[in-house]
Amino acid sequence: MKISVVIPLYNKAQFIARALKSTLSQTALPFEVIVVDDGSTDGSCHIVEGFGNQVKLIRHPENLGVSQARNSGIQAAAGDFIAFLDADDYWLPNFLETIEALHEKYSDASVFFTGYQFFDGDELKPAKNTHLPSTDGQVDDYFLACCNADLPITSSSVCIRTESLKQVGMFPVGVKLGEDQVVWGKLACQSQLVFAPELAVVYDLNASKSESSESVQLSPHIYYFDTLAREPDTPKMFVTSIKYLLHLSVMSCVRKNLMNGNKQTALNVLKSNEFLIWDKYRVIAFLLLL
Repeated sequence: MKISVVIPLYNKAQFIARALKSTLSQTALPFEVIVVDDGSTDGSCHIVEGFGNQVKLIRHPENLGVSQARNSGIQAAAGDFIAFLDADDYWLPNFLETIEALHEKYSDASVFFTGYQFFDGDELKPAKNTHLPSTDGQVDDYFLACCNADLPITSSSVCIRTESLKQVGMFPVGVKLGEDQVVWGKLACQSQLVFAPELAVVYDLNASKSESSESVQLSPHIYYFDTLAREPDTPKMFVTSIKYLLHLSVMSCVRKNLMNGNKQTALNVLKSNEFLIWDKYRVIAFLLLL
């Protein structure tokens, strides 16, 4: 198992050294570490260059988006597996060792991922998901695991067979939100996913925090999921889970707009969105808007 690490980088000078140190201090070292700088203007590249030949640096002359950055890394990778890490997150020392142990147990699988923790600037809090196995094991329904829980997979907690990534078309260029979920969803429909509950990844909420009172729009990835649900080869049990996940995703958009004070936007979505079903969450939202 040769693991190439791919790190997309755009203006993360404050965090990239931490991410790189976490990859280079693994108890099971990666085959290679690739950083794809996506047109950074804050000196991030100079920090990467300081790691010398331990890191392969690819530069985009301009900002092309995180999907293109990851795709450039995939195309350049020599490993038969790729582990992704966002520049503002980091791994605990046993992440790759945990992935390799999973691979030994489930050598035919294409997607391996671990548990992760949120860091809010003060403390670490484990991500919670009751739909995932409590011990190392296969995930039967990825889409169900996305419902009413923290996302099962982040773009820093997963290692994927390189060939499988290319078969699903890699990351969708131009999709600015949820682009990683598109890839995980496609893989879930045609590959075996296995999970280790070991909390081996830290997702830095503080680094990615953004505050806005603007209207919240639906994430583009849900339209890709809708397409998956319509594919004749998608297992029926996945179709049921996808439809419920689409509903919950729309309701999350409604909730965020309500929290931001955008009542009219919330009401418009609530009245007319094609993915909604009638359940207690939709009824409660309507009552709040009366």
